[in-house]
This record gives sequence, C-alpha cells and structure tokens, in this order.
Amino acid sequence: MIFDMRKERVVVIGGGLSGLACALTLWKHNIPVTLLERENMLGGRVKTIRTSDGFTMDEGFQVLLASYPELSDFADLGALNLRFFNSGSLVYTGEELSCVANPLKHPDKLIGTLLSPIATLKDKALILKLILLSKLPMDDSLVGMVTTEQFLKDYGFSSRFIELFWRPFLTGVYLDPTLSPCMNYFKFLVRCFASGNIAIPENGMRELPRQMASKLPKDTVRLNCPVQSWSENGVELEGGEKIQATHVVCAFNPKAVTPSSLNSDFRSVTTYYFTSPKINDLNWGKWLILIPREFGFKLNHMCVLSTIAPSYAASGEALLSASVVGQATVNASDLIREINIIAKSDLNLRHLASVHVPHALPVLEAETHGFETHDGVIYCGDHCASPSINGALRSGRLAAESIVKKINL
Repeated sequence: MIFDMRKERVVVIGGGLSGLACALTLWKHNIPVTLLERENMLGGRVKTIRTSDGFTMDEGFQVLLASYPELSDFADLGALNLRFFNSGSLVYTGEELSCVANPLKHPDKLIGTLLSPIATLKDKALILKLILLSKLPMDDSLVGMVTTEQFLKDYGFSSRFIELFWRPFLTGVYLDPTLSPCMNYFKFLVRCFASGNIAIPENGMRELPRQMASKLPKDTVRLNCPVQSWSENGVELEGGEKIQATHVVCAFNPKAVTPSSLNSDFRSVTTYYFTSPKINDLNWGKWLILIPREFGFKLNHMCVLSTIAPSYAASGEALLSASVVGQATVNASDLIREINIIAKSDLNLRHLASVHVPHALPVLEAETHGFETHDGVIYCGDHCASPSINGALRSGRLAAESIVKKINL
C-alpha cells in the first residue's frame, strides 16, 4: 500500500540505532519518514574515529553479537566484514592467564579448559549445561525478579567461579558489577554468545549505522538538526523551522540530554587505547581478557583489537583496548602498571586516547515493553527495551510497527 505524502508523515527524532531501525521499518511499509539528527553523523553512541596515524578506535569498547535476532532485519552482516573474537576468555588468576573456552567452538581448548584452576568440575559441567539449555527460544525482555547474580548462585556455580569469571565477564556486558539484570536477560545473552561469536566490523562499529542509513533515501535524513520542542503534531527545530507530522517518534533517552539526570540513571565506562611494538609479542590472541575484582585492579577487561581486526591499527602496529567500568577517573599510567603486571613484562605502552561514555547503558529496574507513548508521542530506544544493540533495534522496530498498525486501522 502506498500512502499519500500529504496524509501520513512520520518524524523520527534521533539518528541512533533505534531511530534508524524505526525509520527503516516505516520506509519498508512505504510510509514517508523524516529522520532528524542533531549531530553531523548518525549512530548515536555507536561511533568510531580514525586517527591521523592510522588507528581505528570505537567510542568505548563496543562489540557486535552476530546472533542478535534483530540484526538480520537491518544489517547485511557479510558486507560488514566482521572479525571475530574467540569464544571464551583468558582469566587473570593473580599469577597467570587461564583459558576458559567454549568447548563446542574450540574443541582444541577442551583439555586446557577442563584443567583450568578457576573452576571446579561442577562449574565446567554447568557451563556446558547452560550452553545446551540456551538453545531454547527466548527474547531479551527484562521480565522477572531474580537477578543474574542470584540465578548463578542458585544454578550451582561456585562462589570462586562467579567471582573469577562470571562477574568480570558480565560486568563488561552489563556495566554493572552487582549483576542486577534479571536472569531471563542473562539467558538470552548466553544463547546469543553460544550461537554466535563476539565480533567487530573490519572498519569499526560505525559501519553498522552507516550501512543502515545507506538503505534510506538521502532526502529522508537531515543532519545537524537539533530539535527544540515536539508534540504529537510535529516538531520545531532550534532555528525556528516547524515540521508538521501525523506521528512523532523520539528515538533517544530524554534523561541523557537532561542536565539534572542522575548518575544512577546510567551505567558508564571508560576505554583506554594503547600501542606498543611489544604487544605483538604477547600470546593473548583473539581472547577477551578478564580481570577479577579481588586483585584490586581498576581494569575490568582488555583485548588486543589489532589481533582480532588488523585494520584497527596501522600496518605493523598494535592496538590494545582496556576498559574501566564506572564513574571513577583513572590515570593511564596506573592502567599501564596493571597491564604490565598481567603481561609480566614492561610493554613500554604509549597511551593513545581515553574515551569516557557517561551514558553508555541505561539502568532498567522494571519490566519494559519495547516503546512508550506519552501525550501522543512515541518514545523508543534501549531504555524502553533492553540495554543492548538488540534492544535498541527491537525498540525502534516495535515503535514503527505500532504506527503501521494505527495507519492500517
């Protein structure tokens, strides 16, 4: 069905993943849409910079789970040229790095994983059981009162394994060391991790929103268009221009642009980037390296990005990413000292950049429904679904589908 441009027009405010998903869904249903973005590029929190000396650095440590169910509707994964992490982690034990690998994807690491000192035989059996059970269908809705931490304890994992593996690993995912998200969301993530590896596009995470935007007609998107006010009938730009609409979608978290918003409304993370020729001599491969809290380090996790995606660094160079979860400011020199301890060597690291993301993930404390409607305006984003790329895409899609349903009534 083709809709009359004069009768149906949707304005989407915000060009992050949720706004792009909303606009694409509307366009697929032949509904005219205008996407307004206040900045000079699309992507929201999914950003990448390319430095003059040849390094590619994402805004914070960002990765893509190719098995996210929403991705297939919005992205051509083959065209993203994904580069994959190994399935599992190297865990710092205070003395060495111990490998905990997914035996279904790395059978050559089975013996080493079984001999890992950080887990009991029961822990290892429970991991396999959890992976097998994760094959059951489930979505990322935040439903249920049992937290991830409580679920892990009730499931039977030892306290030692929770502290050495699950807490640092999930802190990197949730940006919440208390592991407060509900167990259903955890099970959904386990299913995604088990069925598809963690990946990054060859040219950075910005390639995902770029690819999504390329599917929209050029006159659909307007950059450098900050919106001053909006209602169910349209929007007014900061320059005074007014755009009428039959439906308005706010595809951003209003708290993120409110000066009075509290730190408790968001999870934050700071990612530090380092380089050194000596990084190439490390045997850290394509693993995510976890640093448990009990050792008193500020680091939560790190990885050698240039091993996973060589294009992230100039030819012959190396790029190491190290992340600190939370609001605390950390000196790069302190992190260099911690990395050298873990490497058991002075790597002679050079600090390239630090990226602090204060609104990295929203704090969700109640059940979400994908999108919300207030005073006739539809709101969508990961704060309305789940704190993830999948949640942002799902929220945008559901918001658009609600408009399609109204139009077809």
